[in-house]
Amino acid sequence: MLPNGLRVLHIPYKGDVAYCGMYVGVGTRDELPSEHGYAHLTEHMLFKGTEKRSAAQIINRLEAVGGELNAYTTKEETVVYAVSLKRDLARAFELVADISLHTCITDANLLKEREVVMDEIDAYLDTPSESIIDDFEDAVFDGYTIGRNILGTKKSLQSVTAQALDAFYKRMYTPNRQLFFVMGNVSAKQIEKWANCYLNVPAVPSELSFNRLQPTNYIPTTQAKEKKTSQAHCLIGGRAPSMFDADRHAFSLLINVLGGPSTNSRLNMSLRERHALVYQVEAQYTPYSDTGIWSVYLGCDHFDLPKAINLVKNELVKLAEVTLTESSLRRAKRQLLAQQLIASDNKESWVLNAAKSYFLHGKLASYAQIEEKINSITAQQLQEVAARYFDPTNLSQLVFK
Repeated sequence: MLPNGLRVLHIPYKGDVAYCGMYVGVGTRDELPSEHGYAHLTEHMLFKGTEKRSAAQIINRLEAVGGELNAYTTKEETVVYAVSLKRDLARAFELVADISLHTCITDANLLKEREVVMDEIDAYLDTPSESIIDDFEDAVFDGYTIGRNILGTKKSLQSVTAQALDAFYKRMYTPNRQLFFVMGNVSAKQIEKWANCYLNVPAVPSELSFNRLQPTNYIPTTQAKEKKTSQAHCLIGGRAPSMFDADRHAFSLLINVLGGPSTNSRLNMSLRERHALVYQVEAQYTPYSDTGIWSVYLGCDHFDLPKAINLVKNELVKLAEVTLTESSLRRAKRQLLAQQLIASDNKESWVLNAAKSYFLHGKLASYAQIEEKINSITAQQLQEVAARYFDPTNLSQLVFK
């Protein structure tokens, strides 16, 4: 940790490609009521100019040598990261540090980038399979900022000023909420040298710290919205374990059995293979720092929707009432662990997950540790977790028709 409170994570990696980035523990849920969309808009503005670089210079600084500069915003985090050859890591390190710590938000750049985000909102609204997810989260977390969509609304963005967005950036992008990560064939001594040179910004006053409001009250809802879509879109789900909850590993396994990415998931076998009702059906689980959400998404002909919903609920009941056999449990564990190991072979995805893990937990979990936790899950435990979270009285449902 640097004297200003900014943490630095170094992951040695003997390869020709290097990765570095800034993890900021700030997302949509940390916006004030009047700041909807500010976190995502700030992410865009990071690329528009700093105290010493124009937008064109930022773009060309890394891409001129074949590298890539990317960023994303979620409900709880904003991440800016670069991928480059190891020989260009110093260039990437300095660039990411510059745009993360020294961004200049001007009226001219804000005017242009706001239009870009407006177009992004239009594209998102034109995709019901995506916009229904945000509407569903808003219902499950009714009254809490964690339920709001990440992009904001046209109305909320129309009123934003450069002064207001700059105030948000300075209030949120503080060293105590930042982690700089590096994975590459470089020594810890060199990382320390770069960190002292490029990450040496003033510490933030303690009075600027903030506490997130944990979602507590949950009232399940059933809603249908007229969207005049060519097919019906449906989400069924509810609250789920947080990333610190003891049930999170069992719940991850449960969701994978129910509707994971493999075509042999229970939902895919029932709704698509046996009944040919849907092209796509999947279950998702998103754990947050103090809560979580799970859902089943399906799209089908309007006429088939009632039958498809009943089949989904039947599978939820089975998982809550019927204990998995030992052979089924072994297969489920083997499948999930294999999926995770294969996913970790994508180094870019792995380092981003590693940065998040270190920021939240202060450590990196090895595959062996994850394997031990998954393998310790019992069939009885799975059934108990299913009964708790798949309880029909706790289900929310949203339909676009």
